[in-house]
Amino acid sequence: MRAAVASGLARGNMSPRSLIDEALVAFERAVGASVPEGVRPFLLFSERDRIVRELRGFIESKVAARMAAVRRRDVIAVAASAKPFDAIVRNRFGRAYAIVMRRLPAGDGRLDVLRRIHRAARRYDKTPLSGVLVYDFVSGSARLVRDFRTITRAA
Repeated sequence: MRAAVASGLARGNMSPRSLIDEALVAFERAVGASVPEGVRPFLLFSERDRIVRELRGFIESKVAARMAAVRRRDVIAVAASAKPFDAIVRNRFGRAYAIVMRRLPAGDGRLDVLRRIHRAARRYDKTPLSGVLVYDFVSGSARLVRDFRTITRAA
């Protein structure tokens, strides 16, 4: 799903059909390459339905609308060139923001993931970042992480 959104952003085509199609093709390719023994077709269909449901939730979000409005010249990096993030874009004021799209776990696991994102943003040296937009596919929520210099480390 993340790869489909990142490549849609790079192409300048964030249409629902193209995002869902690309994500499903990648999923089916991965399944076709190696289907583990004992995996029932029901589980494959349920995973496919979850991908479609989560991508539709993303497509209907304000985050997707804002990402679709990003001009191609304002896309700094996507996918492998944006590592450890999914994409890096400039806003209309010229500030660079990283985009992270994940399925965030509930509870303490969510905090651990957010701490790792903070650390990655502090260490990122290719482009000065003004913030990191974190989108959660599970809840459909988005948060903007800023102020990387003042984050305290967990004891």
